[in-house]
Amino acid sequence: MAIYPAPDQLPAGLTDLDAARIAAAIDAGRAPTTRAVYACAWRAWTRWCTTRGIPPVPASPHAVCAYLTDRAEQGVSVSTLELACAAIGAHHRDQDLPDPIRHDTVRQVRRGLRRTLGTAARHPAHALDLAEIAAIVAAIDPTTPAGARDRALILLGYASALRPGELAALTLADLQPQAGGLLLHVRRSKTDQEARGEVVAVAAGRQSATCPLAALDAWLCSRGAAPGPLFTALRHQHRATREPICGTTVSKIVTRRDRAAGIVAPHVTGHSLRSGHATTAAAAGVPLDRIAAQTRHRQLRVLIEHYIRPAQALAITTSRDLGL
Repeated sequence: MAIYPAPDQLPAGLTDLDAARIAAAIDAGRAPTTRAVYACAWRAWTRWCTTRGIPPVPASPHAVCAYLTDRAEQGVSVSTLELACAAIGAHHRDQDLPDPIRHDTVRQVRRGLRRTLGTAARHPAHALDLAEIAAIVAAIDPTTPAGARDRALILLGYASALRPGELAALTLADLQPQAGGLLLHVRRSKTDQEARGEVVAVAAGRQSATCPLAALDAWLCSRGAAPGPLFTALRHQHRATREPICGTTVSKIVTRRDRAAGIVAPHVTGHSLRSGHATTAAAAGVPLDRIAAQTRHRQLRVLIEHYIRPAQALAITTSRDLGL
């Protein structure tokens, strides 16, 4: 919770209620998931400080540098180190304290670690192709509530290219049936933190076994028509509840169903649905602007570097022309 300011430092005319409202508005500027990961990173920092006998706040810039290099030595990724810096800096700014992350020594250490460790993802999510998706859903029993839910989640996630968190956040009210398809109203996303809202279209499938709309209809028969989360938790795997799932649950479902289907592929996660959509579309010759419109990538460089080029690498490599 943001601190603004301490009760004994309130300007004349302001009350404790005013301070609480301001702090609540500041907190609202960060998504719940951001606050959660910041809290986890802050706890890791305070534990390290305790073992060294160092006060975690206010933090010394040199202590932060020692922490970052120590964690790097333990093998953590650059993204984890950057998250630690964000959490430490935010905690200090929330308490109106000098931000140690802005110190020049910390900046130099961060720059050096990025060059030393590299910033690429160590284990990018495997991009599931259509054959793998078909095999996964074929191995799921659609007559059970768990099977109906998981088939719908996987097929809708693959067809829509939604992020796991966006898929989990859908409600029944976010569905707008159209002739030959469905519109999904994404109320908030990674690139839309102010909740302006976006619309994503999903067309009916060509094959009944992999049609996302047919799978969704089957799940809704088990779920019922009550308002609330589209994909809900299950009680004892056979009764739908009104409890929402989260993005982590989406990833666990995809990973579990992938393994059950016997597919040998490393690093299958919830993001494998989104990356699989993009790479499969690229391999099919879909223009880049159409793929970007579906995935809602603001930066085409990310789409090209992480999805398009890996999918086309073997097709366009000049190594086959060397005569080896």
